Amino acid sequence: MQKSPRLLIALSIVLSVTPLVAQNTVPTTFPTTQIAKMEAASYLAPLPENRVLSYKQIAGDFAANETAALGKYNGKRITVIGRIAHLSQGHGEKKALVVTLQNANASLPAVKGDFLADSIPVNSEIQVSDDGSTASIIHRDRIGNILSQDTYLSVDQKVGIKGSFKELKVGDIVLTDCKLIPKEKLHELSRD
Repeated sequence: MQKSPRLLIALSIVLSVTPLVAQNTVPTTFPTTQIAKMEAASYLAPLPENRVLSYKQIAGDFAANETAALGKYNGKRITVIGRIAHLSQGHGEKKALVVTLQNANASLPAVKGDFLADSIPVNSEIQVSDDGSTASIIHRDRIGNILSQDTYLSVDQKVGIKGSFKELKVGDIVLTDCKLIPKEKLHELSRD
């Protein structure tokens, strides 16, 4: 059986393109290598001992050198202090809320904090306004009746979010398993 030249050419084109297509499916997060750690140390200021930093500091690190920033933050649990730019309802069964920290002119990457369902009190839920400007916490009794509704977070509020660096996703710095720092502790951390 003789193969036609067109079939051979088509087959060779498909086989040569397949590795290129496969390269685009590689995840954007990689394990921290020794080289990435060394690059982070040479390009960026070290992570503070208490792992508390401003939004401007972490966003500036990623804007300045993404590879070095990945080496600096990968696998670390950190606290980021900054201004809330947007609030959104969490998607999926475990996410309760997504808090976006960003400067007013959106010139630096955003920090998105994923708050999981276990980060809010039992018999409570989070509701985000349609415009994403406020998040309220609703307390319910055991049978589901609303006992109270209080504003939890709002846009332009200064907050401290403690979370684990997860990934850089579409230019946003993603923290997961986040907890809100209490106001008293935030005031103390802001002075340091």
